[in-house]
Amino acid sequence: MILLVALASTGCKGRSIKEENPVFTAAPPRRSLVNHSADAEEQRLAQRRPETDGVTQVGYSRLSKEGPLSGTSVVAEVNGKPVFVDDVLGGARHIIENDERLPDEQRQAVLESELRKRLPKYVEDQLIIQALEQKIPEDKRKLIGDSLEPRFQELLEDIKTKEEFVTDQQLNDRLATENTSIDQLRDNFTRMQMVEGFVTTLCNVPETIDRDELVRYYQDHIGDYTPDEEVRYAEIVVRFRDHGGIHGAEKVMTTVVTQLDDGQDFGDVAQAMSDTLSAEKRGDVGWLKRNALTDKELEAMLFDMPVGKMSSVLTREDRFEVFKVVDHRAPTTTPFQNVQKSIEETLLAQRRSDARAKVREDIRQKGIVETIFDGERDAKPR
Repeated sequence: MILLVALASTGCKGRSIKEENPVFTAAPPRRSLVNHSADAEEQRLAQRRPETDGVTQVGYSRLSKEGPLSGTSVVAEVNGKPVFVDDVLGGARHIIENDERLPDEQRQAVLESELRKRLPKYVEDQLIIQALEQKIPEDKRKLIGDSLEPRFQELLEDIKTKEEFVTDQQLNDRLATENTSIDQLRDNFTRMQMVEGFVTTLCNVPETIDRDELVRYYQDHIGDYTPDEEVRYAEIVVRFRDHGGIHGAEKVMTTVVTQLDDGQDFGDVAQAMSDTLSAEKRGDVGWLKRNALTDKELEAMLFDMPVGKMSSVLTREDRFEVFKVVDHRAPTTTPFQNVQKSIEETLLAQRRSDARAKVREDIRQKGIVETIFDGERDAKPR
């Protein structure tokens, strides 16, 4: 679905556009907060609703809490302004309703499921848009929209490239099959940028963090900057079953030990004589971290052995084994100065995230919202 690709391409956070002193200069609002496909009566009622101090009082409800959902069904009221199914789902509703794989009786259930997933975020964004509209003059919002147009055009070019389209008309024709258009993509793009940009400008996050706090974080998370102790080892395994039993395996292992004592390379012997898959890698098993093996005696032996040292032959229930430690990495803590910048970036990112969440919550708490899911819906098959 091209619409989903387009929205994903904008990123989840968006990028705010700031001037030196304005309250906000990110993207403009949607061209209409009322679904254009709604019938004239719904639009007339929406426009006639009284407002007090910038917040419309909810005096009645036209929420579609019963019966089947259509594109013009009102699924929420945000400070008294209606939100329609198509506002939330857009072209997804058209796709669901025309999906031949879905039985008729399941389409309503799928529509409701998608609404449940998308409506909370849409409503929250709508509250932010209304807050922005109260604070930012319309002429300034127009300038914001003009400044975002080049970025939207870049997005269109990316979509056309991925879909192998040459012209906007080809893209529009394809979008029409999803019951959407380039203009609607533009609306969704600017809406997302508007929301994210406005939230960003309301966040009060410092550009840097005091060194003392960075040091405290480093000390509290010292384990994150201290890699586990590891050894790299190789093995030669002679299995009883591959040599007719324990006596045949003893003869093979005796040959292995003789060759090693004569100074032959451990990897060469492993490749020629070992019975396990590690033979293909000249016996190399790779790196082992402490506490990774269930055989604690073997693990302790490997970590105690000097690099280059070979073990004596170990006898198991079904095999003989000999090991060699190839390398040993001791746990060395990365110095603070080497990670100071990454720690600061981590803390600043967390503060920005927390600040954004607080801004959203503050706006949400001031809003008056009602949705069809506040109570039980009596959804009937279409």
